Amino acid sequence: MVELVAQLVAQRLRVDPEPRAAARLRRGRTRGREPEREQRGRQQAGPKDPDDGANSHANPPVLASDPGRSKALPAASGFDPIGRRRVPGSWPAGTCFVPRTAPLGPMRVNDLFSLEVEDLALGGKALARVDGRVVFADRGLPGDRIEARITRVKRGWAEARTLAVTAPAAQRVPARCPHVDVCGGCRMQELPYERQLALKERQVRETLVHLGGIAAPPVRPIVPAPEPFHYRNKMEFSFHPGEDGAPWLGLHHRGAFDRVFEVEACVLPSALTLDIVALTRRVARARGWRAYHPSRHEGVVRFLTVRHLPLTGECGVHLVAARDEVPGLEAWARAVAALSPAVRSVTVLFNDSRANVAFGGAERVLHGPGTVRERLLGLEFEAGANAFLQTNSRQAEALYAAALAAADLRGGESVLDLYCGAGTLTLLFARACREAVGVESVADAVTAARDNAARNGIANARFVEGESRAVLRQWARGERDGAPRPDVVVVDPPRAGLHPRVVFRVAELAPRRVVYVSCNPATLARDLKDFAAHGWALEEVTPFDMFPHTPHIECVARLARRAP
Repeated sequence: MVELVAQLVAQRLRVDPEPRAAARLRRGRTRGREPEREQRGRQQAGPKDPDDGANSHANPPVLASDPGRSKALPAASGFDPIGRRRVPGSWPAGTCFVPRTAPLGPMRVNDLFSLEVEDLALGGKALARVDGRVVFADRGLPGDRIEARITRVKRGWAEARTLAVTAPAAQRVPARCPHVDVCGGCRMQELPYERQLALKERQVRETLVHLGGIAAPPVRPIVPAPEPFHYRNKMEFSFHPGEDGAPWLGLHHRGAFDRVFEVEACVLPSALTLDIVALTRRVARARGWRAYHPSRHEGVVRFLTVRHLPLTGECGVHLVAARDEVPGLEAWARAVAALSPAVRSVTVLFNDSRANVAFGGAERVLHGPGTVRERLLGLEFEAGANAFLQTNSRQAEALYAAALAAADLRGGESVLDLYCGAGTLTLLFARACREAVGVESVADAVTAARDNAARNGIANARFVEGESRAVLRQWARGERDGAPRPDVVVVDPPRAGLHPRVVFRVAELAPRRVVYVSCNPATLARDLKDFAAHGWALEEVTPFDMFPHTPHIECVARLARRAP
């Protein structure tokens, strides 16, 4: 992601990513000392049908520098425009660095700089420059003067960790969260909300210009969140062995998967969520629960997930443990349920994998049915511990309403919904069209989607289990039955966006309209460029502030085929 943002910033600023002399000096003085880089070259050409063997996004993005001169950023042979490369390792042990506060030649890891933050880049990094080189710091607002330590050096840009804000910007407002200096969550809360909205709208527009190649993108005004605080309906908390030997329960330090701080207050979840966390912490210490260590893979209790849905008021609580060795589980569940009538379900899930994720396989229900329900635009959706629901229910309704409006349905259409999850959008579209078909790769999500269709009495929706790219290929080649002839295609992919072969197949279906629901403006811009190559044009895009005080942006884009 940072590589993609670096390209975007360099194209916007139109600066040489690194002066030639400095580049030669850096290469000469550091040759042989940089860690090995995983190189993933990309094919430069492919057959007409991408599924016949060509890979995606063949050419690396090019940075516009001096007139008549271009330079790839970073090296073309190893650059992935959506940041899928593994992050290089640390410098070799024993390497000595001398901290410095002024440029004395090539930039190195552990160098110290005093930086003035110029802007916030897409993704929330603070953007500064040193001798023409872009530096992305993990914290800071435009106008701040910060002290930062370099943590990563690439060709033309670097990353840094902010050590202190030595001269705060005049626009700063006091943070409402006491953990703002250590937490990686709502890092933008010290920027006034109206400025956050203006920044995000501008970032969408600039991203479409510089990465999507759209000269004048039709960006509508950003839709603000109805409630900028306490809007999250789901939070995941981590256990960790504390410094005192007792189990800690809280959130991760910014940028650290193996460090946890105990949460005393938080501006994102409901008050009931924080009450459940406090009670669980007390029980864990009293019962001697052994907290899991994500690096040593020792211990038992791993995560606590609380889903408190505002539109129905129902709350589900899910403990994730490595093994069934948690004393006093039933008593804990009774205590949690006694906190509020809103607590509908309490379960424990078991996950002994090394993956540091708050999911589980086997599940035991300790209280209630094991699920919770939410209502969105008049439909009811049921969610278990591993199910996906948008974590801002009220703003999700606005997002889904915009997607429905973008489709401009008349009632007789066929709609294909790719990456449909538990069928939320599929079922909402089914109410307004003749037939809706959802495609989803996760089996549990497909089961939930079918259950949600039955729960809401919707008979004109069907769901296909499979990866979207494979299903589209099989339909195109006649290898799978039930291929629809969609008038509208809806795509709601993960942050990585669409594979080019999915774009190819969607264009091949020749629908009247494509509705793209995006959680990453950078990959949206890239995919719009791919659609344009197949004869599609962007009609409009609407940004949504789904997660206030964070850098994340959701968008709904409407595409139509260009006239021949």
